[in-house]
Amino acid sequence: MQDYSPREALITLNLIPGLGSIRIQSLLEFFGSAELALAAPASLLEQVPRLGRKLASAVADWRNCTNTTAEIEAAEQHGVRIVTLLDADYPQALRSMADPPIVLYARGEWRPEDDTRSVALVGSRLASPYGITHARRFARELAENGCTIISGLARGVDTAAHQGALDAGGRTIAVIGSGIANIFPQENIALADSIVRSGQGAIVSEFPMFMRPGRTTFPQRNRIVAAWSRATCVVEAPTRSGALITARMAAVEYGRTVFALPGPVDRPSSAGCHNLIRDGAILCTSPAELLDDMNWTDTPRQLDLNFDPTPATAAELSPAEHEVLAAITAGHDTLDALCTALGMPAHELNPLLMRMQVKRLISPLPGGRFQ
Repeated sequence: MQDYSPREALITLNLIPGLGSIRIQSLLEFFGSAELALAAPASLLEQVPRLGRKLASAVADWRNCTNTTAEIEAAEQHGVRIVTLLDADYPQALRSMADPPIVLYARGEWRPEDDTRSVALVGSRLASPYGITHARRFARELAENGCTIISGLARGVDTAAHQGALDAGGRTIAVIGSGIANIFPQENIALADSIVRSGQGAIVSEFPMFMRPGRTTFPQRNRIVAAWSRATCVVEAPTRSGALITARMAAVEYGRTVFALPGPVDRPSSAGCHNLIRDGAILCTSPAELLDDMNWTDTPRQLDLNFDPTPATAAELSPAEHEVLAAITAGHDTLDALCTALGMPAHELNPLLMRMQVKRLISPLPGGRFQ
């Protein structure tokens, strides 16, 4: 195969149609590295859990269905940064996901505080004037109080949320369900540009540069919104809404606090929020209530350059994880040094290191080192 770096190999896997983050994780655990997965024959790839014959053939045929060099060049031409799960600047809040995005494309920037004091404002694409007004007001006031507003750049509530954050000169992150070179809906291209030009946020996608939105891309996007936000607030939603899926993922899968705004009882557009409140979401009528319930009523915090999310406790570590941490502490902080110190081959150690990164036990540093 071509002489790809580990990052380039991950980008290549992410380009293979239909593969997705869960199956890529399976490949990494089975083979130990993305490079070895790309070098494997279809007969061996078929043994990977959850892959199947069709996708095994697609991975084996990656040379004919991907062009990693062209993808990287396209990203550079569009001012897009590519970050992989192995990179030190990958968002810490996403590392704890069961299926973190393997690759993130970004215009603009995220910051450490985006992981710690962030609110997802989500709701209906067909929002009423009531929903638009309150989404923009909540976003503006929360941003004024130091919160990062995270949403999906969709029509309706999402659009109002990003605009409200910009009104306040605050931070906002738009996680989209298409490639960054193919913004959807097109009428929000100008809004996306405004977010980037403000220097206070980012447009983020896990999808290849020119990928079109599809039936599955928006639910995939929603899981990132739910995981990246410390609180999720549903502004307005009918009973069948992607915003409700985001809220339930936030609560059940990521343990986040969920808020919902009540609305007029005779409007179907309020029914989803009312159902959430009945199911245990916190009724919220003002940004001040959300800030108080989240214990964010102090003055807006400054950027914490020493942010370090709490890792698993010692009792939760496996014997192998204990050994890896001890070795890194002793100065064996590269893959080669760890292989020598632990007496483990790279194809066995790599999956363990990947899992430990996901669990936030270790983090990568420039030069192939770990801390």
